Amino acid sequence: MTDQKFVGWGIYFFLLSWVTLGIYPIVMFYRRLNRADLFRDRRMHYYNAVIEASKQYAEERGQYDASRDDVNDLQRLVKERFEDDHKPVKAGLSLFLSFITFGIYGCIATYRLMRFWWQIQLTEQDFDEKLSVVWTKLGIIRYPITFEPVDALNRSFGMHFLLSFVTLGIYGIVWDYRLHTDPEKLYPEVHSTEDAVLNALRNVGPALPQ
Repeated sequence: MTDQKFVGWGIYFFLLSWVTLGIYPIVMFYRRLNRADLFRDRRMHYYNAVIEASKQYAEERGQYDASRDDVNDLQRLVKERFEDDHKPVKAGLSLFLSFITFGIYGCIATYRLMRFWWQIQLTEQDFDEKLSVVWTKLGIIRYPITFEPVDALNRSFGMHFLLSFVTLGIYGIVWDYRLHTDPEKLYPEVHSTEDAVLNALRNVGPALPQ
């Protein structure tokens, strides 16, 4: 399962960080970055599988020519977003670069992490809108599939960094808590939309490619 939930923030911050003499926060930094990459890979596989299943359905019913442009548009959306906006953070490399730059690259990686959890939601929203157009034309669904981004994840790295600086690190505790727990706010919305998509596919025929 790539939608990872970590040990509770309180246990991690107030217990494990101290017991391990500061080693566990390094482990957690890596795991947070890796969690984003695993989620990214799963979303890309899911989108491509849904597109492939849509193609199969259209071909089996002789409707592929009529839906070709819309399906290609959907495929192009996924390709462009994952090549441009959702490049992997590469947890191992990011951790190494953070060490040799004395933490400077860690700020860059954290910025990319925060940006990812917001922008992947915008991709999900756009994908579902375009998929709904295709599926409505194919007769797979009658009502559009919708996804509402979790606005709380639209956070400013600059603001969090500034507040952490002016409060001498105190606000950094709040920041760390949000980095730890924010993705878990997204999971229920994503799973709900996934269920709607997969149930629609099961109802009309072809199994989702593995």
